[in-house]
Amino acid sequence: MGAYVSVPTWWRSLGSRYRLVVGECTECGAHTFPPEGACVECNAVDALEAVEPEGTGEIVAHTVIEGGAPPEFEELLDAEGAIGVALVELDGGARVPGMLTDCDPHAPERGDRVEATIRRIYEDEGVVRYGAKFRPEN
Repeated sequence: MGAYVSVPTWWRSLGSRYRLVVGECTECGAHTFPPEGACVECNAVDALEAVEPEGTGEIVAHTVIEGGAPPEFEELLDAEGAIGVALVELDGGARVPGMLTDCDPHAPERGDRVEATIRRIYEDEGVVRYGAKFRPEN
């Protein structure tokens, strides 16, 4: 099934997809992504309030997908040849996965500074899916 997200699930999460949203714990102040469930620091349940971080951070892990991607990404792979993907630790502390944009997908390294931007991710079931991607910080 790959990275498939149903249309109803996609629509239900549009608010956090069209802007980067993390959960801030009301118990300890830690940031968690996605903004639901339990706090990653203190394990408090139902204590997360949605907040929008600045969207800047540092790459902590990076890879390049050049084949074997889920079906939703085949068109993107055909068009671009490779997809850079990173795990970014935001300045507020949450770790967020995301695709890279506006750079050679092989160029980023651990420790590089990036910023979030909203871009087209893929199209599925006639719906263009948008979300946060990361680009090198200016």
